[in-house]
Amino acid sequence: MIEKPLDRSDAEIIVVRTDDAALPMRSRNADAEPVDIRLLRTIGGIVPTDLPPVSQLGLETALTAMADATKAAIAADLDCWRDWCDDEGRSPLPADPEDMVRYVNALDARGKKPSTLARRIASLGSVHRLMGLASDAAPTDAPMVRAALKAIRRRRGALQRQAAPLRLGKALDPHAAKGFTLAALLDACGGDLQGLRDAALLSLGYDAGLRVSELTVVEAKHIDPHKDGSATLFIPFSKTDQEQEGAWAWLSAETMRRVGAWRDASGIEEGPLFRRVGVDRRRAHEAEPEAALARTTYSIGTAPLTRQGVNGIYRRVAIAAYEIGLVELSAGKLLDAVQALSTHSLRVGLTQDLFAAGEDGAGIAQALRWSSPTTALRYGRKLAVRSNVAARVLSRVRS
Repeated sequence: MIEKPLDRSDAEIIVVRTDDAALPMRSRNADAEPVDIRLLRTIGGIVPTDLPPVSQLGLETALTAMADATKAAIAADLDCWRDWCDDEGRSPLPADPEDMVRYVNALDARGKKPSTLARRIASLGSVHRLMGLASDAAPTDAPMVRAALKAIRRRRGALQRQAAPLRLGKALDPHAAKGFTLAALLDACGGDLQGLRDAALLSLGYDAGLRVSELTVVEAKHIDPHKDGSATLFIPFSKTDQEQEGAWAWLSAETMRRVGAWRDASGIEEGPLFRRVGVDRRRAHEAEPEAALARTTYSIGTAPLTRQGVNGIYRRVAIAAYEIGLVELSAGKLLDAVQALSTHSLRVGLTQDLFAAGEDGAGIAQALRWSSPTTALRYGRKLAVRSNVAARVLSRVRS
């Protein structure tokens, strides 16, 4: 049964709308300062006093052109660089190429991944350009800095650890049924308001192969139902569509039933589709406590889920799936398997399922809105072998 109505047989169920500030706080950073302010504050703390004036309009324009995630990453990377410079007695800005080589080597000694090192150097280059400290080329482009990064990649390899895939499982590929699958997580979602939301979130995220930044901004108005029960989802913007031309993705009839169940129970007609749900369970106050009904109040916020909130949902539902026996996994591997799940797991899982079904990298890249097949091939490198030209030709003559 796809729809799981709220069970009202032994409890009084109350669903209310509330200001997000009234919901329990789950993170110390819930009231964190805007990323623009954080980045400017971080830069301001290390800018030398003799720096020539910087165009305020130019700086504001450059920040407006950046995605919030990019600005947050630059701020975090700049904090790391500043701390290293403080410890070593170096000047952060303008950066000296020799200092950056020492910095890269220090991070490498701490076990940081080559991709992390490359990103931190790229962030420093962005800051130099923002502050007018790179007339021709940023010091991060110095040959010795490039060589230091290349040497680390050659020694350690450039293979990146990807998020654990959440593949569909038994319905599409029985061989992928071990470990966490989308099918297991959907079966573990309860019939209460949180469970209905979680099931709709998981199912929609998989069908459309959404990045978390795309998933959290989905609204009911973005969904165009079809007569056969499926639908088309409009994606207003994405990581590869910063100019907001928009894109579309397909949603299955099953996903639409799950989304419909969540909307009917929550009463959400407009605004973000996936929001926080607070739960308050207690006994109603009556003269005879033993006869009192249990009262459950669900408080639905107005703001969309955060990246951390989505990640927490995946992991919480995964643990529930394990606890009720829906997952073949040894207890000793549970913690690592749960920690390997991330907000990218559904996207990776769909990519691998499409490769397993015989689709090629170009078609998958188009369906999941990548600018080239390179990333798709990285996610499905092993499964792509089953459908490449050698496999298709030789399977007919060497069976």
